[in-house]
Amino acid sequence: MADLEATAAPNGPVDDDEAHDPEGLGARETAFVDAIAAGQSLKDGATAAGIGYRTAKRWRKRPEIAGAIRARVSENLATARAVLASGASRAARSLVDMSDGARPADAPTVSAARAVVESANRLVEIEELETRLTELEARLQVNARRFGS
Repeated sequence: MADLEATAAPNGPVDDDEAHDPEGLGARETAFVDAIAAGQSLKDGATAAGIGYRTAKRWRKRPEIAGAIRARVSENLATARAVLASGASRAARSLVDMSDGARPADAPTVSAARAVVESANRLVEIEELETRLTELEARLQVNARRFGS
């Protein structure tokens, strides 16, 4: 069966005998999760994992796959936030220097600095919302167990 054999994927062959990731997923599942979390389409994720499109649709619905995708997206956002946070203070200083006249205010620099500051703020807001949502979901699960729903 083709799904059980090593398959060439865009990032190299995916071999089912490779080590499993921390979520307990196999190599193909991990390749699929990584591709979807990186923003690839379901079709491209299937190709990256060496699986069919219909299999990818089924996998996406599995709780362990959906959870792993959410975890990867969260990791990606945390990395992006860290990168933007490190640049946000420099970008803010640059904007202040330009507004004070200590530095010439050319449009590309102003635009880039504003984008960094605004993006860092948005990512912080997204992470805060994600934390709140996770807490609410946990409360709902506790209540559902408590009340038998």
